[in-house]
Amino acid sequence: MSDISLEGAKIDEIFIGLVLFSLPINISFNSFIVTAISAFFLYKSITQTTFKSLIIYTPSFVFFGVQLFSYIISDNKQEAGIKLLLFSSFVLFPICFSYLTHKKIKLNQNNVFKFLLYGTLIILLYGFIRFFYDIIFLNVRYDYGRAVALILKYIPHHVYMSMFILISIFIILNDSIEKSKIKKSLYLVPFLYLLLILLSSRMAILLGIVILPLFLFRKLKHKNNQKKMMIYGGLLMFLVIMIGFSNNFVRDKILYTYYDLLNIATKEKPFFGISFRQQIWSSALDLIYQSPLLGYGIGDIQEILNNTYNKKEIMGLNAHSQYLQFILHHGIVVFLILIVIIFKLIKQCFNNKNVVLLFSWIIILSFCLTESILNRQWGVNLFALILNYSIYSQSKFLKVDK
Repeated sequence: MSDISLEGAKIDEIFIGLVLFSLPINISFNSFIVTAISAFFLYKSITQTTFKSLIIYTPSFVFFGVQLFSYIISDNKQEAGIKLLLFSSFVLFPICFSYLTHKKIKLNQNNVFKFLLYGTLIILLYGFIRFFYDIIFLNVRYDYGRAVALILKYIPHHVYMSMFILISIFIILNDSIEKSKIKKSLYLVPFLYLLLILLSSRMAILLGIVILPLFLFRKLKHKNNQKKMMIYGGLLMFLVIMIGFSNNFVRDKILYTYYDLLNIATKEKPFFGISFRQQIWSSALDLIYQSPLLGYGIGDIQEILNNTYNKKEIMGLNAHSQYLQFILHHGIVVFLILIVIIFKLIKQCFNNKNVVLLFSWIIILSFCLTESILNRQWGVNLFALILNYSIYSQSKFLKVDK
């Protein structure tokens, strides 16, 4: 589709965009891309001595620094080393963006974030191809009632996939609204929105039904044919939601969450819902109460959590809240410092009316409520890139193209 093509993309936009492109596709591929692109910008920085701008990326180094300190105080150095390596993007991305800042290179934000859309579409296409191949040629049978669980073995974890889809949908709609054009890429939105619902992440469904429309309504506020677009868009959204909730798995998951919230007794509990997380959060809060200032270290916390769990089905699970996970790793003081850093960046995004970064932050921080998203590379690299892009977009040297 010509309207989702890169309009005169520069090499720097392509390089940064490739990080987003590779993220949904494959973790090893993403690691290679991050390493290669960081090496390229490091070489450019060395040959042109452009390291001065690294200072403004201190927030990113702080995230890595607290992880390093946590590694030092951990007894299980093997596990801590894995977690520390996972956070290497908080050191690598500042090298990339500081070069752009120093050279006053302006990135077209739409071009960069379209790469996430491309990667999301490609991995979904691959997932569906493998799904049909398994059914037709390998005679594999699935429980067809479990939404799109049948393709989850070929795509990222449903939480991260939902994050990628939400941001991709917003990229398409935001670009169309800003340019006041009905684009062919809009035909992708109902398909992506339906998949978002079928992936059955309760947080993603809430964000897709509430937060996404609020952002779009604000963007449409001063546009021509505002009412017409809102009516058509609302009707289409309602139709897709009804189709999505016609699936038993999706509908039951929401219903049992409702029962959990109101403590309504049921004969069965087919899903790990609110009560499941309450057990984990209760254990996490007990541990925080015992060591509120320093935490337990990134290498030791999982074993300590396992020792506090009193049910086998939650053994081996993390805190299922990135906020609690941060406190367990680093203590309350460090957690508050990190939160202040994040919210200062969000405030600047809001003041600069950078809706793409602002929406991305809301998606990330919302999922942090119920998931420890920085326990996997999908979450760490997305978080680190959004953080560094936010710093870059606020540089006093640049007025970043939206």
